[in-house]
Amino acid sequence: MKTLKHDKRINQVIQAVEESSFFGRKYEVNFFHELIQHENPEYKVVHLHGEGGIGKTYLLYEFAIIAEKKNIPFIHLDTQDFNQTIEGFTDYLHSMLSTHLDVGETIPKTLQACIQLINNFGQKKKIIIAVDTYEQIDNLNRWFRNVFIRKLHPSVSVILAGRRGLTGEWQESPAWRRITKQIKITSFNFDDTYDFLQKNGITCEASIKKIWQFTNGNPLLLSLATISDVVGAENSNIFKNKTEVLSTLTNRWLNEVKDESLINLIEVAALLNHFNQSTLSQILKQEILTNTFHELTSFSFIRKSQEGWSIHELIRDAIRIELKHRNHERYKQLTKQIIYYYYTRIITQPSTDDIASFFYHLGDDVIQSVFFQDTLIDHSMYLEPIEEYNFHEVEDFFIYLNNNLTVSRTNFYNRTTDTTFQFDASLEHNQLEYEFIGPKYIKKMGYNGSSLLKRDGEVIGISINVPINEQTLPFLASEPVSRAYFSNLSKEEKQYYHVPVEKTAGYFIRYQEYKDPTDNAARAFLLYSLFPLIFSGGKLVASTPLKLFQELLYKFGFQTVDGASHLDYREKVPTPTFLLDLSGPKLIPYLKQFIAGLNTDKMDILTQEFSLTPREQDIIILLIEDKPILEIAKELYIAEITVKKALSRIYQKANVKNRMQFMKRIMEIT
Repeated sequence: MKTLKHDKRINQVIQAVEESSFFGRKYEVNFFHELIQHENPEYKVVHLHGEGGIGKTYLLYEFAIIAEKKNIPFIHLDTQDFNQTIEGFTDYLHSMLSTHLDVGETIPKTLQACIQLINNFGQKKKIIIAVDTYEQIDNLNRWFRNVFIRKLHPSVSVILAGRRGLTGEWQESPAWRRITKQIKITSFNFDDTYDFLQKNGITCEASIKKIWQFTNGNPLLLSLATISDVVGAENSNIFKNKTEVLSTLTNRWLNEVKDESLINLIEVAALLNHFNQSTLSQILKQEILTNTFHELTSFSFIRKSQEGWSIHELIRDAIRIELKHRNHERYKQLTKQIIYYYYTRIITQPSTDDIASFFYHLGDDVIQSVFFQDTLIDHSMYLEPIEEYNFHEVEDFFIYLNNNLTVSRTNFYNRTTDTTFQFDASLEHNQLEYEFIGPKYIKKMGYNGSSLLKRDGEVIGISINVPINEQTLPFLASEPVSRAYFSNLSKEEKQYYHVPVEKTAGYFIRYQEYKDPTDNAARAFLLYSLFPLIFSGGKLVASTPLKLFQELLYKFGFQTVDGASHLDYREKVPTPTFLLDLSGPKLIPYLKQFIAGLNTDKMDILTQEFSLTPREQDIIILLIEDKPILEIAKELYIAEITVKKALSRIYQKANVKNRMQFMKRIMEIT
């Protein structure tokens, strides 16, 4: 009988498949090649860190394959495979050394014997100790560094892989900092994503773009995409089981949350675009202790932002979708509380971030997608006001645009609703804009309101918002696009806009352009910069034929102006002029219209809490609108003294002393 000879072990078969399917990570692989070439490398400890599902373990597998080809022992330890004690580590290390090293004799099951064995090998040849999921041994971290690593031979390399960067003595000690190399593992960029999907049989360009938008290049989601039912039709969902796919990633990331009580905090934090300790405390109506907050922000999927902290966009969206499906009432109630939180902050202490957050949490998917790109946290972008000293950069920018005129086309994607919004500006439109707008236009209107968008010092965009006053009014009445409205003003309207230069009656939102029309982060940054105009206390005017921008204007409450349409853009359909009147005390009523549907629930809660009479309810509604006592009296047709007495009773019921305290009390309750 003929015997079959198997030359390969199962491990070798698995390694062959892993090697053939490994993708990307050129920098990390090249670094590892350099590391193993040196007998006594500069870095004794290498730490790979990144979120769950980012591919740290697969990178270690690739390192092991490379090491085996060089005949270098690669001892791959995983903290999930042993008890988090010194004895547990020692037993596990002993078994792994016995498996991977040909020692020829039985070694004692002691830490000293294990270290001696490693060092004996290290004196003769290179050896690597790799520890995966390193964040799991927080309680052994100091011991591992100061007892285990310190006793290793200099030729032994230690590779750690965890979700968070190393802190404490790893960074504070000059010695450990010098011999430790930290490498952050990030998602694939678009080119890597494109190549990965092509390699895995997904060649449809539309599907690749959709998958890129959905996954943000996350390797785990990309892998799931290659085994999911990817739909090629333009208007179909990327994944038929989108919720399940995101849940897989969420479960992977939430594995690091050991305290179940923190899940409640994480759910609220995921609903917020950004958060801090005070925000969470007020929305949940409970004090979040500093230690608890520090524990929350220590997770690998939570990062520092300019406004506080934010959850990684993928897990944030996944938690939102899951919560909305699992407990819709809680999702709805938390969303209302968040909206009222920002509404109350605006009417008591207005700020740009609060007005932006208010609109974000109203939940309109177009506004969320276009104004709130996750890359907005890019600290390298900033606005620089145009002045005489940098005007040459304005001229250079328009020269660049003229030499690179093209169609502007880009997509904005909302992962929560799995919807794509397309922005289109034709070549003809961009050519006309270049004829209408340029350095001369900016000089004519004055520098106020115009800014350059820069990234790391380089001009990448421009924003022109013309302040309306006695100096700019004649030019606005004669220039294309604005003349349709400003040349036909009534006597009263002209008088309203005719204010001194040092004052502003409003703004004409005229122009935003970018070197790269597909740079959604830059576009979102400039659009976000328009939010302060809401606090200008004047009238905002705009005119555009671009459908996506028209839709956004309507969503922010702009109205079309009768008789102010024009054909300056040579469109078949006349371009309307849009107006939003925020002059005088109109800000609060303006905001109130967006939450009109939420007021009933809020008043029911307050009525029950404070035993309010119908008259007191009417007064509180107007109080929330920030109306003064005299105006409340006029609207309710009662005496001013009656309002004051009613307010005293209301404040007494709420156990507060004034309006400011009452508004905070409302926020705490609802």
